Amino acid sequence: QADHVLAMQLRRLAALERQKIVDELAEVELIIEDLKDILAKPERQRAIVRDELAEIVEKYGDERRSRIVAATGDVSEEDLIARENVVVTITSTGYAKRTKVDAYKSQKRGGKGVRGAELKQDDIVRHFFVSSTHDWILFFTNFGRVYRLKAYELPEASRTARGQHVANLLEFQPEERIAQVIQIQTYEDAPYLVLATAQGRVKKSRLTDYESARSAGLIAINLNEDDRLIGAALVNEGDDILLVSQFGQSIRFTADDEQLRPMGRATAGVKGMRFRGDDQLLAMSVVRDGEFLLVATSGGYGKRTAINEYSTQGRGGLGVVTFKYTPKRGRLIGAVAVDEDDEIFAITSAGGVIRTVVNQIRPSSRATMGVRLVNLEDGVELLAIDKNVEEEGEEAAEAVAKGDVDGPAERAQKKGQE
Repeated sequence: QADHVLAMQLRRLAALERQKIVDELAEVELIIEDLKDILAKPERQRAIVRDELAEIVEKYGDERRSRIVAATGDVSEEDLIARENVVVTITSTGYAKRTKVDAYKSQKRGGKGVRGAELKQDDIVRHFFVSSTHDWILFFTNFGRVYRLKAYELPEASRTARGQHVANLLEFQPEERIAQVIQIQTYEDAPYLVLATAQGRVKKSRLTDYESARSAGLIAINLNEDDRLIGAALVNEGDDILLVSQFGQSIRFTADDEQLRPMGRATAGVKGMRFRGDDQLLAMSVVRDGEFLLVATSGGYGKRTAINEYSTQGRGGLGVVTFKYTPKRGRLIGAVAVDEDDEIFAITSAGGVIRTVVNQIRPSSRATMGVRLVNLEDGVELLAIDKNVEEEGEEAAEAVAKGDVDGPAERAQKKGQE
C-alpha cells in the first residue's frame, strides 16, 4: 500500500486531499443547517432536552448507594466560627457591616482618627459598637417587628466600605425601615425591653419573650392603624424614661412595675403620653441625672437642658413644655440624651451634614425658646439630629484592639469559664 501511494502522481495526491476537505466542508455545512433549525424551532429544543434527560435517567437512574445521615455529636455550624471581637457599623439609611477590630489598632489616642466609611452625603453612622461575632444584633422596625442576626452574619468589609443594606440580609417588607438597633450577648442581658410608638403608646416586656429563631421576624408590638414604632431600649427596674413630642412636650416617668407593668410580646402597650391636636411622639430615651436633653427644630433652632429639670411624674399625661413651638421655628425633628463632650450630627434637606459639639450650645432652662443651632438657607430645613457615635466607638475599638480592655469576646469566654 505504501508503494502504491509512492507510485501515485503528485497531481492525484493533491486532488485526493482536496476532495477530503470538500467532503468535510459539506458535513460541517449540514451540521450548521441542523443547528440553525434547532435554534429556530422550540419544539425541537424541547425534544432534544427530553431525549437527553431520558438517556441520563436510563444511565444513572439506579438507587443512591451513599446514605445521607445526620451528623454525629453536638457540633453546629456556629461552633466552627471563632469567637472574636468585631466593630459593627449601621448607618441611618440601613447599611450594615462588620470590621475586624484590629483595623483600629493604628488609631492615635486623642487624634481625629482615619477616614471612616464612605457614605452618601445625607447618610451618617448611627450605630457603631464593638461586638463579639457571636453576639445578637436586634433590628426593630417602624412596622413594630424585630429581626435578629448574629454579628458574624453581617458582611465583613473594610473601614471605608459602606457595607450591605439590611433589606438584603433580613426579610423586610416594602417600606419597612430600621427604628432602633440593640446589641445583646444573651437574652438575659437586661430584664426588660421598652418600646414606644408615634401615637404615644409604650410597652414593657421581658427581653426573654423575644428569643425566637424565626427568620421572618417577630411581632414586637401590636400597632394601631397609622401608628409606627419610633424607639426601643433595654431597661432595668427603676430606670427613668423620657418621651418627647414633635410639638415640644415631654414627660418623664419611672419604668417600674407600678408605672409600667410587664406585658406579653404581641400586645399594644399602654398610653405613655397624650397629645393635643395632631402632635405625636418623636423620641424615647432612657435618661439619668447628669445628662442633657438636646432638641432641634426643622427651622434650625435648638437647645440643651439638664435632665434633672424634668421631674418624674405619672405616665399618660400631656407632660411639660420642653420647647415652645412656633410655626417659624418649626416642629421638633430630634431629641437626644447627650453628655457635654458629645458631638452632634445635623442633617439638612439639602443633603448636608453639619457637626456641632454639645458644649458649644449654652445650657438653658426647660421653658426657654432656644437658640439658632444651624444656619439654613432659604427653602432648606433641618431633617434630623443624632449623636456622633463613631468617634467614641473608635476609641473603644482601639482599646480592645490594643488589649487595654477586654472585648465582648473575652468577657463571654471568661463568663463561660466561671
